[in-house]
Amino acid sequence: MSMTEIVSFLDLSVFPSVALIFFLAAFISILWKVLTKPRSESDMEANIPLNDDVVLTPRYAVKTEQADDKGVSHA
Repeated sequence: MSMTEIVSFLDLSVFPSVALIFFLAAFISILWKVLTKPRSESDMEANIPLNDDVVLTPRYAVKTEQADDKGVSHA
């Protein structure tokens, strides 16, 4: 039995419905989160690109690689 025959017997019409349900659930959850956010928090986040004087601390530490003086020549 070939793969084409096996796939032709499957009922694949349920997958678009499942995908639509997942999309709607994600859309509604994002919409709910946006609409229930306090106005002051939204205004603060909207002004982030305009605030050059405010330094935001990162959520995690960024590791930087520094060259040791061993074996590295700086001419």
